[in-house]
Amino acid sequence: MAWWLLLLTVPIALAIPCGLLMLSAVAERRILSPSSLIVSTARARRNTPEFAEVLVAREFERLLKDTQRR
Repeated sequence: MAWWLLLLTVPIALAIPCGLLMLSAVAERRILSPSSLIVSTARARRNTPEFAEVLVAREFERLLKDTQRR
């Protein structure tokens, strides 16, 4: 195997897990965060206002409990 190919595999092997970690952090922050879930539920047209109200209240209480624990 060529030496230059071995030199390329080390940075590539490090870049792939770093890229996956960054993508998962972005997904968690933008898609899975409680505030984004609340906003997406409130914006959905299929949901009733009652459903959105229950979800927002439940997520708000969960957020309050999480902040009180810290």
